[in-house]
Amino acid sequence: MFVLLHTVVSVFAVAVLLNIFYFDPVQSFETSEIYNTCQLCINSPCHKQRKYACAPGAGNYTLCFKCNSKTPDTDQQYNTQSECRKSCSDPSKCRCDDACWVCVLKGNPNAMKCANLKKVYDDNCKLVPYLQ
Repeated sequence: MFVLLHTVVSVFAVAVLLNIFYFDPVQSFETSEIYNTCQLCINSPCHKQRKYACAPGAGNYTLCFKCNSKTPDTDQQYNTQSECRKSCSDPSKCRCDDACWVCVLKGNPNAMKCANLKKVYDDNCKLVPYLQ
C-alpha cells in the first residue's frame, strides 16, 4: 500500500512540474472524453445527447471533444467556424485555435494555431470529412 501511495505522489509531482515548465501557446479550452472504441463514443451521452464529435485519437482511442464556452481571456469559443461567425459580434475576429474556434476580442489572434480535425466518425463509425 505504501509503494502505491508513493507512486501516486511521485506521478502527481511530475505532472505538476510539467504543467509549470511547459508553455502551451494554445489559448482555447477543450475537453475530451476518451473511449476505447468508436462505438462506445458514438453511444455515449457526449455524442448522442450533447451532439459533440467523435474523432480518432492517438493510438487506438476515440475522443469525443467539446470546446468550453470561454478561453482564459474570457473570449467566447465554439466547436465550429459557422457557430463562431454566427455568434461573434465581429465575425472577422473568428480564429481557429487547436480544435476550437474563438471570437478573439481580448486574446492574441497571432498566437493561435489551428489543428482542426480533418475527419470524424459518423454514426456508423465510418470516417467522414469534418464539416465545420
